[in-house]
Amino acid sequence: MEEIIELTERAWEANRNGDAAFYDDYLDEEVLSVSPWGAVTDRAAILKGFAENQNPYTRTDQSGHRIVRLTDDSLVHTSVVEIDVLVGGTDKQTVRYHATTTMVRRDGAWKAKVFQITPA
Repeated sequence: MEEIIELTERAWEANRNGDAAFYDDYLDEEVLSVSPWGAVTDRAAILKGFAENQNPYTRTDQSGHRIVRLTDDSLVHTSVVEIDVLVGGTDKQTVRYHATTTMVRRDGAWKAKVFQITPA
């Protein structure tokens, strides 16, 4: 599903740009974020993190896309993402994650319901 891959590319671009407005539209109302640093279930806290962009990503390259359809209106997308990140805004590091997003379709638009990154 090319539409989903393109949507996840836009999400990573918004992440690089600290574009919380994109995520305000992209995230489902009830959302869960799971990372190596813990789980965040508060939508406002997730949006604040994107807006503050304290560890900006300067490059995000996805590969190995897999999409599993759960129902007509839900799916899971996973990929490997190689990221150049400026930790603390200055210390450049390259990391690799397995990124998984469960999406639901609301009023014709795909929304992120649960997303998780795990070190690759």
